[in-house]
Formats: sequence, C-alpha cells, structure tokens
Amino acid sequence: GMGGVGKTTLLTQINNKLSNNLIGYDVVIWVVVSKDHTIEKVQEKIGEKLGLSNELWKTESCDKKATDIFRKLSKKKFVLLLDDVWERVDLTKVGIPAPNQGNSFKLIFTTRFLEVCGEMGAHEKIKVECLSKDEAWKLFEKKVGEKTLDSHPDIRGLAKQVAAKCGGLPFAFKVLG
Repeated sequence: GMGGVGKTTLLTQINNKLSNNLIGYDVVIWVVVSKDHTIEKVQEKIGEKLGLSNELWKTESCDKKATDIFRKLSKKKFVLLLDDVWERVDLTKVGIPAPNQGNSFKLIFTTRFLEVCGEMGAHEKIKVECLSKDEAWKLFEKKVGEKTLDSHPDIRGLAKQVAAKCGGLPFAFKVLG
C-alpha cells in the first residue's frame, strides 16, 4: 500500500502482540529495511536482537555475520518482521536459514510495491487501502475530539475540509491530530 496508509502501524501491532505472547516462537525480530538498506544493516539489527552484536562482531565480514546469524536461528522458531521493504532482501546472504525440522519461521514484511511481494516469494498478500470518506471523518473526529470540534461554529466545517484533504490516509490524521 501507499505511504501513510498504515502498514507500519499494522506491523507494530503484530510485533507487540507476538512480543507479549510468543505463541510457540522463541524470538520476534523487527528490522526497518528502508530504501537505502544493505545486507550489513539488516544483519546488524538481527544481531542486536540475538545478542550477537558487540564492537568486535560489528567489524566481522558479511559472510561471518551470516554464519553466526544462521547458527543462532537454525534451531529456533522465530518471526522476522521487515518494515518498509523497497526491493528484494536476500535472506540467505543475511543468514536466515531455510525452514527445516529444527526450526520454523514466519516472514512478515511491508512494502509499497506489489512486485516486491513476488520477489520475496510472498505466499499471502494483503493490500492496505486508504480509509473511506466516512471512516476518515470518524477517525479525524476521534483524534480531534468533540470538544474541540464544537468549540467554535466554524471549526467543524473547516475540520471536514482538512479531513477531505488528507485523502483517507490515517498517518496524515495522526500527524494532524
């Protein structure tokens, strides 16, 4: 889905729910990938979560880090959350093991680009859409509050114009609210 539609918010909720109740998983790993990602940056975040990352480890080669990550994760059940993926992330180069009897993992990622879903081998795709006009107004009302909207006769009309300008993007409301 497009920027500001709520993909990161949904991933955050998944992360929080799983972190509070691992339901059969050993670890939940969150990595913000972003446009300028490198294998090293992704490895760094995973390494931190797995307790691998120290000053010495940070200086190791990409291959050595991948081996360390692979060893740690190959016997674990884990969830890998990748936020804001702009292009395919080579999970093998990162050190993510393929699922086998000793481990199992779920990969959940957010992206603005449908083709990235194909490149990452997504089994299931969920398109996050903008809110309808009615949903957008209800969210705006909730964020701003009735008291504010009724504090002056002109405010409700202006607020409806502002809500319409946000085009159903929840993030725009969050910034305004």
